[in-house]
Amino acid sequence: MTIFRGFAQCKACGENYILRVGIGAQPRQSHTFDCKSCGIPVSIVVNTESDSSSWLKPDENAIITGYESENSTIVNLHPSFAFDADEINDPLAFPSLSFGEKIYPYLRHSSKQDFEGIKYLKGIKFENIATQFDLPNASYLWTVVKNIFLLTEKPNQSKRISKAIEHYIKQRQKIFPETTANNPKEVVFDFFDSLFYPRFQQILRPATQLINEIRHNHPKEFSDFLVFYRDNLKAQHLRQYLSIFSDYFRIYDQLGQVLVFSRIGDDEVDDKIVGSKSFEIAKLYYGQAYESITSVFIVLTCLNNIYLGRNYDQLQTKTLNCYIKKFKKQSKADPFKDTVAFHIFAEGLNNQLRGGSHHASIWRDGEKIFYRSGGTGAQEEITYSRYLHLCNKLTISLSVLFFIESALWSIEQ
Repeated sequence: MTIFRGFAQCKACGENYILRVGIGAQPRQSHTFDCKSCGIPVSIVVNTESDSSSWLKPDENAIITGYESENSTIVNLHPSFAFDADEINDPLAFPSLSFGEKIYPYLRHSSKQDFEGIKYLKGIKFENIATQFDLPNASYLWTVVKNIFLLTEKPNQSKRISKAIEHYIKQRQKIFPETTANNPKEVVFDFFDSLFYPRFQQILRPATQLINEIRHNHPKEFSDFLVFYRDNLKAQHLRQYLSIFSDYFRIYDQLGQVLVFSRIGDDEVDDKIVGSKSFEIAKLYYGQAYESITSVFIVLTCLNNIYLGRNYDQLQTKTLNCYIKKFKKQSKADPFKDTVAFHIFAEGLNNQLRGGSHHASIWRDGEKIFYRSGGTGAQEEITYSRYLHLCNKLTISLSVLFFIESALWSIEQ
């Protein structure tokens, strides 16, 4: 990964900086760091679509000086990886080396693979391994995916859907020439598998295997559930998915810095420091993701009821209506807590953090996040890197559920 070197100054106090910025796969990167002198955030933008001499642009409280000033402070910024504490101001830090070591065991070599009849590319040429853990132009691709699913909700849009899928394939083939997709379900698989592998399939495969078992062993109950799902849940859930993923990509510059940890199942993030900290745009996201995923847990609850030999709307001692109206958010995963393939979706849920994030009673001080559940509870804290990590974990689980539901839409009765 290329390191771009630029020079900036805090507009508020005049503190000078040497910026060492890792250039990732996104055409535009936003970075924000606290001025070491006055504490006011300094924000810059790296636009790699322009000429390299003008990649660095000022955003808020920043002046791009174009030259190195005496007594400048070095700040390292990286779009896809966090730093150790002793690296953040190190002029010789190369996080891409650590990044490469961490992702190497998970690289996919070139070959076509099959998942539930969907053909997907397992890997690409070795010299392009960086793009395996940084999906190029991800935010733009999401808008294409979103538009495809918006069109599915309108009548007589098959030609436009096909045209949008064709456009998606052409964009993906710029990096992955063998990319194919024949319908919206295959598009969402290709997109989220590329963005979140290997964790995406690690969660998806056991869940899909269990759902296929449920469908095979309990065809009538499964069919009854599909009728209920399509009549009562499908449209609402689609809106929730499209909304939360759009929120995710609005703050992708922040979340991408620790995404690799969530993707490979590494929870050791507390000692990591992200170079860019723009907490104001990210502070509500965890609460939004928590609300979204617990709202769609009703699908897993219904399927789990069938798996345990009941009708889709009958829990062990309660009815589905009771689950919908009376179960609190933190209890929505309880009905399937003993079903491993489903309960894995609840990883990363923290109700106290949700309360602080959802009610905006959450703030950052340096590397720590402080919050109060519901705005009035006891003060608690976590590291900023862990906050971002938990946001990513919930989003990966949501992406798997989105694919599962898109598969439900395509089942013919």
